[in-house]
Amino acid sequence: MEQTDSIAQDDTAHDAAAPATSPRHVLFRMWDGAFPESVCQAAIDEFTDDDFGDAFISRADGTSGVEPLTRRTRDVFVDPNHWIGSLVSHFSHQANLLWRLDLTGLGTVTMLKYEESGHFTWHVDVLAKEQLVYPQLGSGLERKVSVTVNLSDPDDYDGGELQFVDGTGNVLTLPNQRERGSVIVFPSTVGHRVTPVTRGVRYALVGWMVGPPLR
Repeated sequence: MEQTDSIAQDDTAHDAAAPATSPRHVLFRMWDGAFPESVCQAAIDEFTDDDFGDAFISRADGTSGVEPLTRRTRDVFVDPNHWIGSLVSHFSHQANLLWRLDLTGLGTVTMLKYEESGHFTWHVDVLAKEQLVYPQLGSGLERKVSVTVNLSDPDDYDGGELQFVDGTGNVLTLPNQRERGSVIVFPSTVGHRVTPVTRGVRYALVGWMVGPPLR
């Protein structure tokens, strides 16, 4: 299992006299193949096709709804206390040793199913309605750290690439993200997208660590 960190590019990157890069410039942290195939398959097998519904998006006015031009995928929400929740919470805490964001706990866990033409255009995970109530954690909390676990065998689908954009507009594609069981953790303010799936089905587990609003 190999860990990869991505550093945001800026005008200081080529200046030998520039100060050391701040941890805030690390866009994401990735662990290749962190979970074995058997665990990935067990997570998928927890749900049937009937459990999945069309995924919503959150709009700027605080409402939500299905908008297939922006997001076309199916999802099922998972109780954070389910064993699947441990797949996202452990590595989010490991990654946050770098960022040191004030986290309360795991707010939401979702299983995503991207079928052919499934995608999610550029977005951030911080919600327009910044502070939410999480029954198991409390109120006045917001998303701070996002986690994605790739559950599918890379031979089972084409497309469906998770991409990030840095502060200068560079689009970053992670070379090893398709490895089954890979975990990617990033601050919820980082822009990202999932490109359209052109063949097969891609399953992913996503979760959000929440905490008090930034100040």
